[in-house]
Amino acid sequence: MKWLLIAMLALLAACSGTRALQASKNVPYATLEQVVRPGSSTREQVRAALGDSTAIRFDSGKEVWMYSYPAAAGAQGEYVILFGGDGVVKKVRSGEVYRVKQ
Repeated sequence: MKWLLIAMLALLAACSGTRALQASKNVPYATLEQVVRPGSSTREQVRAALGDSTAIRFDSGKEVWMYSYPAAAGAQGEYVILFGGDGVVKKVRSGEVYRVKQ
């Protein structure tokens, strides 16, 4: 049992150094809200409307896509989409993440 705990801690330590996901495409927030509908929008619909973006694919078939959008006062926002294994949007998250220096 002790070796399992050590292995889990080693795995967590190895994962802590990974780089954060960076959005690859800037899209207006209103467009994101119109296109992405949890429970009904599919990967194909989102790709057709917004284009490709940064994506992480999991062995379970789930995917996370990330877009950025211009926010108020020179800030930049991120819009993260979780697709289920069936290809349908399950959840979205958005928020201001950083300010652009001028």
